[in-house]
Amino acid sequence: MLSNEEILKIAEKLENSDIDIKKTIEKATTAGYLGEKHFYCTVLEEGGSTHTVPEILGDRYKSQPLDNLYYDIVSKALDLDGIYISLAYCSSNILLPDENCDEIIEYDDYDLDEDEYEYLIEYSLISADSLKKFKVYAEEGISGHQPTEDIGIITNIVDGNYKSYFALRSTDRCMSSFLVMPLSENYPKEHPLSFKNPINKILIEMIDKTMILK
Repeated sequence: MLSNEEILKIAEKLENSDIDIKKTIEKATTAGYLGEKHFYCTVLEEGGSTHTVPEILGDRYKSQPLDNLYYDIVSKALDLDGIYISLAYCSSNILLPDENCDEIIEYDDYDLDEDEYEYLIEYSLISADSLKKFKVYAEEGISGHQPTEDIGIITNIVDGNYKSYFALRSTDRCMSSFLVMPLSENYPKEHPLSFKNPINKILIEMIDKTMILK
């Protein structure tokens, strides 16, 4: 697993990377384990709420092809509040067989005695490029992510240059709106928005390998 310093270097590199938005979105939608187009791009508005392209076009439940109209809307959004591209997913509800995993990681940075651990959680970590499994005891206090959350990047154009940041996208209980929240180094490792969170470290490394740069 990458160190805190290595993760921050990836985040710093991302901030000024020249990302090929079109190719990255197209690649993200082919994350086969979850089915066609599980990952996708949404348009950001001030405050962090997001809207899908079909929603902007008037029908949030209609499927929108990745055509010229789609990328015209994405391009305009990049010059405003930006876009969010979903690139990785974490869930304890998906049963990922060991033989399908590219890597199985067991978290062993324990503060308690081994016999005090009882409840093992297995998180499936999924990107367009790889499938991994992360095992951690609940007593360790490491926060995973809910089934209605995913990890990706916020990006927009500022003074002619791309600015991009790792973020978590989460929905409310009513499934009515999504909110995007940047990851931060200011949280402890147990926090779901922390760069120090071991689950986020793995997801960030997976995203770094999934993005396509110009």
